[in-house]
Amino acid sequence: MTGKIKLLILLVTADCNLRCVYCYARGGEGKEHMPWEVARRAVDYAAARSRSFKIQFSGGEPLFNLPLVKMVVNYVRERRLPVAFQLQTNATLVTPRVARELKDLGVALGVSLDGPPEINDRLRPSAGGGGSTPDVLKGLQNLAAEGIKVGLTAVLTGTSTPGLSRLVELAAYLGNVYGISLDLLRPVGRGGEGGVSPPDLDLLDRSVRAAFYRAKEIAGWGGPLIRFREVERLSYQLRRGLARRHYCSVTAGQSLAVLPDGSVYPCASFGGLPEFCLGRITEEGFSLAETLAKIPSLNRTVEEVAGCRDCPDRLLCGGGCPARAYAYTGRVDRVYAGDCRLRKIYLDLGRKWPD
Repeated sequence: MTGKIKLLILLVTADCNLRCVYCYARGGEGKEHMPWEVARRAVDYAAARSRSFKIQFSGGEPLFNLPLVKMVVNYVRERRLPVAFQLQTNATLVTPRVARELKDLGVALGVSLDGPPEINDRLRPSAGGGGSTPDVLKGLQNLAAEGIKVGLTAVLTGTSTPGLSRLVELAAYLGNVYGISLDLLRPVGRGGEGGVSPPDLDLLDRSVRAAFYRAKEIAGWGGPLIRFREVERLSYQLRRGLARRHYCSVTAGQSLAVLPDGSVYPCASFGGLPEFCLGRITEEGFSLAETLAKIPSLNRTVEEVAGCRDCPDRLLCGGGCPARAYAYTGRVDRVYAGDCRLRKIYLDLGRKWPD
């Protein structure tokens, strides 16, 4: 644990126009916007400790606080900091004007979409209860008109997992989607209230493989190749013989998530859980390294994760998501079975499709 920051997550607002049934952050139940002083202090803290890092804008729906996003990007540019930007959005607020502004900002975009309309509308309804998919597709079309490519993020639930192949088809049809990231359900926030369940693991296996092969099939016909990020990452590791002892920047002690009120957590998925609150970024003398030292099991290598120590592929995996492990097992140093199964699927596909 070095105190260096590789990932700074700014939850720039708690407000949202959707009411996703699994939202860990309970987006839309609060209306708080992050003030400039909190964002500036967070950027300054990370910049003082890292030669380069990534800033991810999240929420809620971060486009509700687009003025702050622009202020942060401009501040980073003025300071000439080596920072990459990423923004995760539901895309429903992406008008032609907003698309042009995002293009000017140069932020990489992730768009949340869980499947075709009948699936996505059930899981990601608007605040008024109606379907959100038509507005998402309009937003994606507005981004395409500006030449902006996006990655899709789909949360894997018992409802969405059977529709993965159709999501691949929709992504290929849209034309400006380069890949899909799959995020297993975390049963926290609204996701812990019983309205949605994780996928059966055998269904998960069949559906992920079918979606991957469907993407290859469409590309073989001359269509765009919809990529699966984790399969490509593992393929790269296999080709280069690289070891991965940490699952993510959180387990390496190099991640900082800041909520609108300035409270700090090691990861956005831990936001609001008092046992993981590290203090406030606006406090004098705040130290990530010192506060993380109070949660030693969080900053761990794969060899320290129960269920991973004897796995022959442990150095390709890194040990699984600690936030998901905590949600399912109450521990951050255990592996959630769904995480393990999904990683084995990715690894198998990466070995069969090395390029």
